[in-house]
Amino acid sequence: MAEILDIQPIEVYEVATFYTMFNLKPVGKHVLEVCRTGPCMLRGADQLIEHLENRLGCRVGENSADGLFTLKTVECLAACGFGPMLQIREKYYENLDPEKTDQLLDELSKQ
Repeated sequence: MAEILDIQPIEVYEVATFYTMFNLKPVGKHVLEVCRTGPCMLRGADQLIEHLENRLGCRVGENSADGLFTLKTVECLAACGFGPMLQIREKYYENLDPEKTDQLLDELSKQ
């Protein structure tokens, strides 16, 4: 990309690492992007992240062993009144708890 755009490779890297929609390594079929900003944290985002890590068997920034899921944290997704929440592609999943999250993961596993 740097060569095509006639810029330094570090400039491409800076952009690619700033925006969460760019991935520097392969991701799973479903990329789970959990909001980690203040309002979601106050409503349980830390617990949601911990639950997802335990359920998927991977940490934030990693893929599940089956390759179906990638777990990421992201900055504000503008659903502050409905946290904790996560985004998968263009869809938001709000007011999540362990039961709702497990149900979502079960549905996604079938796709």
